[in-house]
Amino acid sequence: MSNYDSARMQILEWLSDTLKVPADQIDMNKPLSEIGLDSLDAVHMLATIESIIRKELPEDIIRRVSCLNDIFDMMRDRLAAA
Repeated sequence: MSNYDSARMQILEWLSDTLKVPADQIDMNKPLSEIGLDSLDAVHMLATIESIIRKELPEDIIRRVSCLNDIFDMMRDRLAAA
């Protein structure tokens, strides 16, 4: 399993716990607000991602992404650049 896959699974587990829904029911293409994340949850999620991948994400990431798939794409790019 790659670092990306492992990190993605950890983040989905965190989201599942936070949203109180099974990870396989989280729609990766819906806007973050539509899956149930408020702004504080989103900030916490980004801090969690940075902790898991041990890399900083762009400061303006929330304005640059519209859904979880966008975040995971950016995360994959950060890990690949290492």
